[in-house]
Amino acid sequence: MTEHAHVGHPPAEADRIRTWTIVAVGIGSLAIFGVSSALTVAWMERARTEMNPAFAQPPSEAGQRKIGMVEQQLLENANRAQVLREQQERRLHSYGWVDKEKGLVHIPIDRALDLSLRGERP
Repeated sequence: MTEHAHVGHPPAEADRIRTWTIVAVGIGSLAIFGVSSALTVAWMERARTEMNPAFAQPPSEAGQRKIGMVEQQLLENANRAQVLREQQERRLHSYGWVDKEKGLVHIPIDRALDLSLRGERP
């Protein structure tokens, strides 16, 4: 017989998990990610300022409920139209001063229509 009588696979090594190596790789990856993210944010901020220097800071109107004619809130929370309508309805059905110095008043719409139909000036 020859010396090569043992044919087959070499013996397997014992299974070992190197826990500290895995933890070190994870921590290193997180550190690289954090530093990369911070550098990217700084770079993007600088690029935004260079491209649009007039608006380096957010406009003072930011965060307000209404800017110009545009509502800046969710539609389901926007009840300004309903409140305005209620104010207008109250004014249509009440007496009050428009300009006290000029003696100009407003009267209920029904009263104004009755006076107009009779030919009187409300």
